[in-house]
Amino acid sequence: MIQDVRIEIRGTQTADGEKNEVSFTTRGRFGMKDGEFFLSYDESEATGLENARTTLFLRSDSSVVMQRTGLFQSRLVIEKGKRHVSPYSTPYGEMQIGVLGESVEHRFTEEGGTLFMCYTLDSDSRPLSRNTVKISVRRGS
Repeated sequence: MIQDVRIEIRGTQTADGEKNEVSFTTRGRFGMKDGEFFLSYDESEATGLENARTTLFLRSDSSVVMQRTGLFQSRLVIEKGKRHVSPYSTPYGEMQIGVLGESVEHRFTEEGGTLFMCYTLDSDSRPLSRNTVKISVRRGS
């Protein structure tokens, strides 16, 4: 069953010694597909990714696939202890992004739940940023 949900997102990005934090609440869609939970929402100016939609697929092996469509397109796999390389497309061009998962934990039921991820991003093996994201999902407004 797919349902409308309230999503609270708190994220921290550390790059070049500077730490940026973002926190916002939005509406989205939550449900199950092929036995795995998914969550979808539109990005906002708060994240700098306006005109993009993010969909998270929460796999049973505790990994997460974060797919973005719109002006910013990507399909990043975040899996604890593993590095995955994926194309990342922006209005300014495309690059290859490496994603190393440090921690991925999600606890969901049909009512909602929480997701915590910590991962690093790199390009050509050069560190770009360290990111932490906590997402809470619940039914209702």
